[in-house]
Amino acid sequence: MKKISKILFLQVLAVFAFFACTDGFDEFNKNPNKTEEVEPEYIFGLAPVSTLRALSDDCNWFFFGNYTNQMSVVGGAGPHFAKDGRGDDQIWGNLYTKALNPVLTIEKTYKDNPAYNNRVAIAKIWKAYVFSQLTAIYGPVPYVDACNEGPYMRFDSEEFIYGEMLRELKEAYTALDPKGDRYPEAADPFIKETETDKYIQRWSQFAHCIRLRIAFRVSEADEFAPELAAKARAIVVEELNNAEEGKLITSNAGNFFMSFGADEANQNPFYKKIDLNPVERDLNDPGNYPVIHESMILWTSPKTYNDPCLTSYMKKGDQLAGTVRNPSPEYYGRPYANGTPQGYRWETGKTNPYDGDIRYLSFSQVGRDFSGMTSDFQFFTYPEIAGYRAEASYKNWWKPGEAEKYYYEVIDARCTRFNARPADVQRYKDFPGIKWSTASDTLTRVDPDDRRELLVDGSAFRDFLGLIDSYLGEEEDNYKRIVLQQWLNFFYQGVDCWTLLKRTQVLEFKPHWTPDISTAFITTGGPRGNYAYVPNRLAYPSGEYSKNAAEVKKAIDNLLLDNTTKDPLDQITFRLIFCKDYPGLMGVPMNESFVDFPNLARNRQQ
Repeated sequence: MKKISKILFLQVLAVFAFFACTDGFDEFNKNPNKTEEVEPEYIFGLAPVSTLRALSDDCNWFFFGNYTNQMSVVGGAGPHFAKDGRGDDQIWGNLYTKALNPVLTIEKTYKDNPAYNNRVAIAKIWKAYVFSQLTAIYGPVPYVDACNEGPYMRFDSEEFIYGEMLRELKEAYTALDPKGDRYPEAADPFIKETETDKYIQRWSQFAHCIRLRIAFRVSEADEFAPELAAKARAIVVEELNNAEEGKLITSNAGNFFMSFGADEANQNPFYKKIDLNPVERDLNDPGNYPVIHESMILWTSPKTYNDPCLTSYMKKGDQLAGTVRNPSPEYYGRPYANGTPQGYRWETGKTNPYDGDIRYLSFSQVGRDFSGMTSDFQFFTYPEIAGYRAEASYKNWWKPGEAEKYYYEVIDARCTRFNARPADVQRYKDFPGIKWSTASDTLTRVDPDDRRELLVDGSAFRDFLGLIDSYLGEEEDNYKRIVLQQWLNFFYQGVDCWTLLKRTQVLEFKPHWTPDISTAFITTGGPRGNYAYVPNRLAYPSGEYSKNAAEVKKAIDNLLLDNTTKDPLDQITFRLIFCKDYPGLMGVPMNESFVDFPNLARNRQQ
């Protein structure tokens, strides 16, 4: 891959001249015929760059970092799940308008010209990738009418879009000719290989990888789309067999990523947010800066499983920055809300460790691998394939009985990606709970050579309220182990990680106890108050309502298949076709009894 700053000045100049002063393709959206005289290399590069901006900007922590329970931003709207996309066109604008327009234009203009065969196929591959992200975030979107010349763009169903993506990706990688045409190196900010055959091979691999991901996403969508689910399971097997033949990436050396640049315009947005802000943020505005989430600590802490990649994910917090009453641990995570649900009953002798003025620096910060000025942003990595192998084997779709073998391959691939020491990786694989079919050992133990050093702290496996834990059982939790390793591998890949959680719903996370009432996932009266589970989707942005209101309304009424009560509002509660329902939180100590917090979404018939 390559740095985004390497797009030719000539390319940018040509695109700027072509789109004049439209500020992001808005005028071009009305008339695609304007591109007939423009070579595809002058516009293709804007598609990956716009995609990178959409997936890596502040949405990656305010939206998806929060939704994945890997990062926490207390304060503002984000963690309250009111940051739901309604008033923010940034994600939609970058993905739908800016990323799709170039590739759709290339496809429409050159699809019948054999001299552009590979360049059109590559444009179709990127189109499918962008749509895979859009449908994961919003659900139904305009596909057939995407970026057409009229203001009324019909939305297509998720089932239709997924079927088309799976079909077109296969058509695209089948059409690629290793000896055929290609984009010049400076025109493609995504693939860096200079040899024509390797360049085409890399695009083919990416298409296979994304097709596998998309198929796995909807492979159990039987509730809403049984025919699609059955077809997707067959494609999972097809692509895993393709992987055995080397048609997908075979190691971390083949990972697909883009690197941020050193010039200010192309620096890592996370670096700009954290490193370029003054230390005064610790005193003046600690809540709006992302830190590691409490849940991430439960699964990686030196006092629980001692993940070999811990120092890549996060830095130690400043223990002296904690409260006088509660000095913070060296690895410290922050929950969505520091408070408790109404009526919560503390255990005897236990108090809230987040009471008082805990400062920003007391929490673990995101590690340098992700927050550096020129860090990489991953689009697809080898551990993801290993995870699909383990999951497909576990579900008896592909190579039944080999799930354990592929589970350890996920760990090896993830830890190799972060250059973990082999001895630490082996120790991790042998650790109770992480080891296949073995229960977690949560008995507190100290280092026999240094009685001051805790090796395992039983209390570290539970959240500060005692409601959820990182305990793993024996054979019954093997699927959860596989999902856990994918979750850890997807760190900082916000959309992909959130999609994994929605698709599986086996990792347990607390609700947010003080959500914004206007868009809360759950609103109830009584002693439990209001609380919110992680959203299933984003609402359509306000710009779509002003430009395409009738079609948006039709999509909400007819295409969001979980809208069982025909709720006229565009709710973030609607499950998409691949989402499993959140199981709720059971057994919360409230007053003199234990109370369940079920998943009672407002738009569901009960």
